[in-house]
Amino acid sequence: MPSLSIHHYNVAVHDLDQAVEDYRSRFGMEPMGGRQHNPIGNFDFQSMGYGDTLITRLITPASDEAPLARLMKERANGFNEHGEGMYLIAYECDDVDAFVAQVEANGGKVNRMPGMKNAWIHPTASHFVLMEVVERGSSHA
Repeated sequence: MPSLSIHHYNVAVHDLDQAVEDYRSRFGMEPMGGRQHNPIGNFDFQSMGYGDTLITRLITPASDEAPLARLMKERANGFNEHGEGMYLIAYECDDVDAFVAQVEANGGKVNRMPGMKNAWIHPTASHFVLMEVVERGSSHA
């Protein structure tokens, strides 16, 4: 049975500049590389970590129509005005194909892009945590 280890986690934020500064000053994390755009999810992100160890990606919707923007609007409430918070946990696995087969054989839904090694485990299969599974040791971006 394939096993998982945590690769990084994504946090949805309203103001990327402020979030980067907060993670830097409060947690001692530093930006890793420049800001990037994910065209599949239509969000901008900044990787954060310690040295060359990735810990988190701070992500913000690139438009009001982005799926992340809709999710954040749904999560907004009096305590969390912008609907910020945990978005995704990315795991590493030695055999992504075997892991996907295990999830599907046990009734879980998996989404994969053609030609990509990584897979996304639907939240209904993981008690409502969006999971991404990447090949262990990959330079997953």
